[in-house]
Amino acid sequence: MPHKMKLEFECMWKKVLTEKFNVIAVGKLFRQTTGGLVVGCEDGVIRLYHLPASSNVDAQLQLKLCLETKGGPLQSLVLDDVTKFGSTDVISGDSRGTVTIFCNGQILNRQSVSGYSVNCLQVDKNATGNLSIVCGDSGGNLNALLPYSQVWKCQLGADSAQAATKSPSVKCLLAATLASSSGQASNYVLAGDDCKMLHFLQQGTTVHKIQTPAVVTAMCCGQWLTKDEVDVADTRPGVVSQVALGGHDGSVYIMSNFQVHVIQYCNVLLPITQLSRLPSIHGDDLDLLLVAGHFSSVFLYHAKQLICKCEVPDWVNTMTVADIDHDGNEEVIVGCQDQTICALKLR
Repeated sequence: MPHKMKLEFECMWKKVLTEKFNVIAVGKLFRQTTGGLVVGCEDGVIRLYHLPASSNVDAQLQLKLCLETKGGPLQSLVLDDVTKFGSTDVISGDSRGTVTIFCNGQILNRQSVSGYSVNCLQVDKNATGNLSIVCGDSGGNLNALLPYSQVWKCQLGADSAQAATKSPSVKCLLAATLASSSGQASNYVLAGDDCKMLHFLQQGTTVHKIQTPAVVTAMCCGQWLTKDEVDVADTRPGVVSQVALGGHDGSVYIMSNFQVHVIQYCNVLLPITQLSRLPSIHGDDLDLLLVAGHFSSVFLYHAKQLICKCEVPDWVNTMTVADIDHDGNEEVIVGCQDQTICALKLR
């Protein structure tokens, strides 16, 4: 049954990079006044490109800055003011277990957190403004860092009988302020592992965990189901009650009030690696869900129904959303395995 919302993607521009990359982000780095495309590459270099000024499919990406991490292939990347100097810092994780923090264009600190690949990075912030950089690796280790110190460290599943035979691998991380059915809000780090478990951590302690229908490989916050479908209380701005869980089997389920909703939101039948939210434009307060992964398309869902899809050159291994043309609406930027980066606009 076709969805009554009529939307489609338009390719604003695309570019094939010469360097292999695994992760992208968009933002204003350090004290620069204009935003750019930040690319974490396999040669250990973070490259910043000027964003094209106009919608031109063949627009050129002009290299603006190179940051040498002096490490291995980059697997994760986050932009945030972790030094609290009033400008955006760059934090990267590589396949050798090293986390590198750049401040004002220079390496502020490099920390070897484990002997495994740092595949996930999040910045965890609490209500008082305190923050930590949380990284998860393929060995099941979680580390929370500050620029010059370690805050806490733990290993997923260390308290379970399964840990004696298999160490879970961290597949995805999400730092979020979540609300319970009573409306009470707290900040958590959610960690999905390859044993179909979702862990809820606070200050390095697992305070709750649930079994998931599939191995969770991507997560994002938003409003996906109506209040009639889930038991949620009214929350203040910045507090969410629902999290979309993307699975390795292609399924998407919604987690609310620390429980997975029994009805599947959607299923693309192929491994999901990326989920992102676009704000509602339908007037019903339900957000749009972007789904990408081991397939050459980006799918857009609303209220459990597929609205449209956009064909891209190859499997999508990284995706972000940002208002790159300053029109007040967020665009979708995807990075593909064939080294193509595409900017997509929803019409």
